[in-house]
Amino acid sequence: MKKLRTLTSLICIPVLLASGCAQQPSPTAPQTELQPFASSPPAPGELNADSLFDLLTAELAGKQGRFDLALKRYLTQAEVTGDAAVAERATRIAQFLRDPEKVLQASQLWSRIEPEALEPLHIRANILLHEGQFEAAEPLLEQVLDQGGDEALAMITGQADDMPPEVARRYYALLTRLGADMPDRLDYLLARVMLLQRLGEVDTAAKLLDQELTREPTQAELALQRAELHRRQGEPLKGLALVEKAMAENPAHPRLPAVRAQLLLLSGQHEAGWQAIKRVLAQEDSDPQLQFYFALLLLENEQPERSRMLLEQLLERHPENPEPHFYLGVIAQQQGHRKQAIDHYLQVEEGPNAVQAFNRALSLYDQPQQAADVEMLIEDTVARHPERRETLTILYAEWLQRQDLIDTANEVLTDAIEQLPASADLLYTRAMITPAGQSDAMLRDLEQAYTLEPESAMIQNALGYTLTLYAPEQLERAHTLISRALEQSPEDPAILDSMGWVLFKLGRTEEALNFLQRAHDAYPDPEVLGHLVQVLWELGEREQARNMLDKGLEQTPDNLHLLEAADAIKDTQ
Repeated sequence: MKKLRTLTSLICIPVLLASGCAQQPSPTAPQTELQPFASSPPAPGELNADSLFDLLTAELAGKQGRFDLALKRYLTQAEVTGDAAVAERATRIAQFLRDPEKVLQASQLWSRIEPEALEPLHIRANILLHEGQFEAAEPLLEQVLDQGGDEALAMITGQADDMPPEVARRYYALLTRLGADMPDRLDYLLARVMLLQRLGEVDTAAKLLDQELTREPTQAELALQRAELHRRQGEPLKGLALVEKAMAENPAHPRLPAVRAQLLLLSGQHEAGWQAIKRVLAQEDSDPQLQFYFALLLLENEQPERSRMLLEQLLERHPENPEPHFYLGVIAQQQGHRKQAIDHYLQVEEGPNAVQAFNRALSLYDQPQQAADVEMLIEDTVARHPERRETLTILYAEWLQRQDLIDTANEVLTDAIEQLPASADLLYTRAMITPAGQSDAMLRDLEQAYTLEPESAMIQNALGYTLTLYAPEQLERAHTLISRALEQSPEDPAILDSMGWVLFKLGRTEEALNFLQRAHDAYPDPEVLGHLVQVLWELGEREQARNMLDKGLEQTPDNLHLLEAADAIKDTQ
């Protein structure tokens, strides 16, 4: 084993990942194919001719940029030789290729050969966590933590927000057990606090932090975490007191001043908060991300002019970054400067807010007679961004619908569907703008969209709800579709409303009430309210139903859903 490890290191000079992976194969470089030596009996742990051939082939393949071949040979030799260095090399190449399956395979080999090594465990756990396989990652993380691998804590907290509650509770129990013998380990405590927040147990998390703050009242990380909980509990002044006390003892801490500025704003001390922001930015002049954060914080706290000042400074320093334009557009729109807002929005052509910015610009064209201008804007944007044709067409159709230009919207979508017949989104959008009197056309589009994307919760819900409204003979199928959508998005108010309504139509009225009440609590839309009123009326809660309906009609007297509910309960009196 020792002999093989030494020879492997000699073969791999220059190191593959340090130099070979940085080189791309030249278009004219010869693709070297080695011919194997005469075969010799395999001798695990010895560098026989076959192993030498494979390792040389792998190294040359890496030098030529043929990393898939290099990986294949290293994996083979890791199995044959049982050499940890070869297994490690295979793992590194698989990581470079961003191939999770091969990384798992290679790192498992590495662990089998070198069971005491922490890194392959860490690598596998990281992949499993990022893929949402939290249960599979748990025993690996426990091994890493048992052996002193503290980086596992950061991996757990980094994925805490994505964990299902039952899994987060298991990780909390694991850290509580492992941390019992280490009461002074702050990192274990903070990781448990993060998991408790994921579970919604804010009070328990606060008690944990308060216990530690009794012992260490000025510890910066404890103060920051407790201040965040105070913020979430609507107590910014209490958080501010903690942060200022910690700052007195930790004046050079990088995060405390920024959090103090945030808490000053949240507690209504706008002038003091602005002064604190200016002091932080004077010290951190080179950090545009922090300045951007403060600009958004000021905007959220109704300080648009100060926000605008920071955003404009950012544009001067980094004109290539379009993100400040989006929020400058928001400010201009709030202040009634329509043209200025449109100009800012249309400059956001890249980045995560590009589509939203374009849609906001469209919303500022609010008259049907502006249709020609909007059409020109759409065509110009499609010409510059042909990859966004589908999305832009949908935004255009929705704009036309808002202007009651339904026939034109239908024509636009029909033309687009002829060019992109496999677009479920275009079919879905056309179904959503189709008038209720054309339910057959609506259902045809939704059925076709469902055929194209049968796992889409949005399409499952839309088709199920539409069947509930227009195909009473298919209520069981509608219920199945909505149930599948609800499994994917259990808190979506639109799907909760659909489930409540199909259960009502199936005669399962008491079950329906729970879903409709949850939908209404999350999103008190008139359509949801109309459904809830009818279910309450059917269950004998007639005074409550009447009061809710009357209140809804006061707010939106012409809403068709509420008027239908009024007719429905009138007919059952």
